Amino acid sequence: MVTLGTAFEDLDNELESMLDMVSETLDLLDKGKKDEAIEMLANLEEAMLDFLDYEECEVEEDIDIEQPAPKKAAAAKKSAKKK
Repeated sequence: MVTLGTAFEDLDNELESMLDMVSETLDLLDKGKKDEAIEMLANLEEAMLDFLDYEECEVEEDIDIEQPAPKKAAAAKKSAKKK
């Protein structure tokens, strides 16, 4: 069984590691090492996604969602029919 103190310590360690990655990325940018900084940011993104337990999923591009008619146009049609 994991105690609350242990869980908070693990959380603290994970966040501190991510903060170190941010600091290292900023240092790389200061030194003009853009490619290494981009790689570090990609690693940070992966670490954060793992930490948050996110999973990548595919999104279908050609989903056809019907949009409701604008209220003004619908109201104009109703008033035209009454006349």
